[in-house]
Amino acid sequence: MARGTKRSCDSVRNNKGIVRTPLELPFKETGFSRIHSFPRHRCDLSAEGFVIETGERPYDYDARRRGDGCLFQYTLGGEGRFQLLPNGKPVVMRRGMAFLIPFPSPTRYWLPKGAEWEFCYITLDGDMTYDLVRQLIRQYGHVWELPPTHAAIEVMRGLHRRVLDNRIPNEFESSSIAHRVLMELFNFKSHLMGPRSAPVERVIRFLERDYRDLDLDVKRIAAEAGCSRYHFSRMFRREMGTSPYAFLQRMRLQRALDLIVNTDQPLKQVAFDCGYRNYVYFCSEFKRVTRRTPGMVRRIGDRLNLSEIHTR
Repeated sequence: MARGTKRSCDSVRNNKGIVRTPLELPFKETGFSRIHSFPRHRCDLSAEGFVIETGERPYDYDARRRGDGCLFQYTLGGEGRFQLLPNGKPVVMRRGMAFLIPFPSPTRYWLPKGAEWEFCYITLDGDMTYDLVRQLIRQYGHVWELPPTHAAIEVMRGLHRRVLDNRIPNEFESSSIAHRVLMELFNFKSHLMGPRSAPVERVIRFLERDYRDLDLDVKRIAAEAGCSRYHFSRMFRREMGTSPYAFLQRMRLQRALDLIVNTDQPLKQVAFDCGYRNYVYFCSEFKRVTRRTPGMVRRIGDRLNLSEIHTR
């Protein structure tokens, strides 16, 4: 659960000169603990809060060290930081920006020195939650931009009002609330992304057929689309939420994972058959994404979920 400092919210500029957005809702955090009467193969709500971090105590989380769950956190004012570990560029989380992550995951979020960060968050659990969150991340990434009136944020506001009124949702209502937040995120992104253009569709079919090609690069992929490399990369990222290279890498790693788990093919041959000329590089990329070596995955078999594959 995120931690925060409660404070009134009746002004837009604090004594540090940092502008914040006035809210009608008091700051508070609530965790939900209950005995479930039906299976947890669904979405579940574990905590919610409207928070302002002021730097009075440390706020710095490495999600690799956090327990099970998923977090959606939306910035209402001030700014924080979010980073894909180990080497991702820190993202400034300003008003209207959010991040979505499972726990554990190679990510970090924190309050910079001298800053304030006002946000609302919801933590979720359950098998369906993990599947939906991983799908959202694979398709659209970890970092989001949403208007403050977006339906997902309004659901979180409504939940917070209920909690303030001591109307704690039961397990069935909690599951419905958690599922609706995720569905509103899908709806928002699908509306923005729209249908794929003919060049992008053509390239996806090309990659599905030729991803094994050792000489495949972005320049050649762009040529298949009939566009310049620069124009195609921007178009592809706009429509698919990721770069052409990251999309290709994910496709190759998904196929490699399938071969490692379901065949006895030598690991070096798996790397070669999935488009990797250098076995050491393949092992490095595979471990970066799955947090396991190919040999470890072969030993544990299908206990590694294919949906865990996501690349930057």
